[in-house]
Amino acid sequence: MVDSDAMRKTFLVPEIKPLDQYDFQRARVCASLGWLLAKSYGNAENVPEELREPFYSDQYEQEHIKPPVTRLLLSSDLYCRVCGLVLGGEGGAPRDNAALLQLLACRGVSLQEQDVPVTEADLRHKPIKMGAHLAVIDGLMSLCAMETMSAAKMPSGLEKFGGGSQWENAVLYWVNKIRYRKDKMLPKQTPTFPLVASVKDLSNGCAIAALVHFYCPSLLRLEGEMEDFCCCFACPGVCPAEHSRQKSCFGSGV
Repeated sequence: MVDSDAMRKTFLVPEIKPLDQYDFQRARVCASLGWLLAKSYGNAENVPEELREPFYSDQYEQEHIKPPVTRLLLSSDLYCRVCGLVLGGEGGAPRDNAALLQLLACRGVSLQEQDVPVTEADLRHKPIKMGAHLAVIDGLMSLCAMETMSAAKMPSGLEKFGGGSQWENAVLYWVNKIRYRKDKMLPKQTPTFPLVASVKDLSNGCAIAALVHFYCPSLLRLEGEMEDFCCCFACPGVCPAEHSRQKSCFGSGV
């Protein structure tokens, strides 16, 4: 068996930067590409080494997306393969980007960049239009969530909880159900996990941390690391970065 303490020591919390220094776009690109490649190759460990870090720095210390990553994105193969894996062989993978966009539209997944629909030409454009590709990856994530939550059953009357789509409401119900279970374990403390009323409420990471702890308590403890994690994301201006810098806990690619 794997020593849980040894496993936890392999994951380090990255330095938490102040919001005015945090590069949201870079983080989004890394997280989106990480998910796409892990899905395509089966898991993150199978992703080729040269693709795991999508950026490189030139002689002027300017960051760019690596050419091998760009070539994969400009090809329709990667998106179509991931779509086929998400659907589990249902109807087969789309043959090209045009078929992919049509399939996503039929599933109710709208792909837009700055309120403008993403086209097949956008996905072939050089230099790469990263915003259009991020919209496609977001769409594939939504499709994956829809397929995953399609079997979830919600109590009668809660179908419209959160006011979003059916799969979004199912996710919120699931997250809040876990949150409620964890809060019941802390009767003498202020609840650590606030109610999640919309998908946007997941963005600070606290609810995601609660889910990780619920299913993998040995990787993310309720005391210590998780409290630091939630505090730093809920109050980034108050919690010093060094408070969690060298803590051992679950490391997320998101």
